[in-house]
Amino acid sequence: MVGQTSISDGVIYHKLAPLYDQIMRDVDYEDWTEYVDSIIQYHHPGAITLLELACGTGTMALMLEHCDHYKITGTDASESMIAQARKKAARNKSGIRWLVQDMRRLDIDERFDVVYMVFDSLNYLHDEREVDALLKSVAQHLADGGIFLFDFTTPSHSTKILPYLNNTRNITPRHLMKRSSSYDAEQRLHYNHFSIIKKDRTGGKIQETFRETHIQKTWSFSEIKERIEESPLRLLAAYEDFELDCATEDSDRITMVVTHG
Repeated sequence: MVGQTSISDGVIYHKLAPLYDQIMRDVDYEDWTEYVDSIIQYHHPGAITLLELACGTGTMALMLEHCDHYKITGTDASESMIAQARKKAARNKSGIRWLVQDMRRLDIDERFDVVYMVFDSLNYLHDEREVDALLKSVAQHLADGGIFLFDFTTPSHSTKILPYLNNTRNITPRHLMKRSSSYDAEQRLHYNHFSIIKKDRTGGKIQETFRETHIQKTWSFSEIKERIEESPLRLLAAYEDFELDCATEDSDRITMVVTHG
């Protein structure tokens, strides 16, 4: 099976969803969660209701649930990812609500103190119209005084990290993952090609091979600031990497915090 991921595609992550946590096992979710929580506590310490966009299998939402007295709703465009999140939540006796939602066209009859989106999810939006739709949609779901925080990676990030993204490793005793990565600097498109090989129980015979290509657009600091200026929202802060230092055009990863204009 071969597929290209798109947030408008109903089968996004369909094959990768059950293996996603194994693929992402090297990500320091704990530090990332503490960073997001620190931003929330700094900019909106009274926040209770949280909405996560592109929540994947729900790892960060589940961790944030234990950080404070948050009431969390997790959303993702992939039904398969939400299904995995619900399974994990059931095992943890979590009270998180899970919904299948497109970040550009949210349809939730509720406003939230905080909307957040991390793990480069913005980079899956490939043109300004999609970014504009996201910001408009979030603005319609923010409570008075609410904040939206999100991160994205810049062209310099792709250039630096590219050599580390080509690898082959076992993600389970029966699954081998091959990842190759390439970056089109002219189009500013980053391609991650995943090949998953599933073997039989003896680990010898190959039973299935499937492939997915994830395409992300890198954005500059100035481009995203301009989209915010054209939106119903206004910029409160822009942080570099996983610090509370001010971001610049040279930053590799930027976390933006915005509120109603």
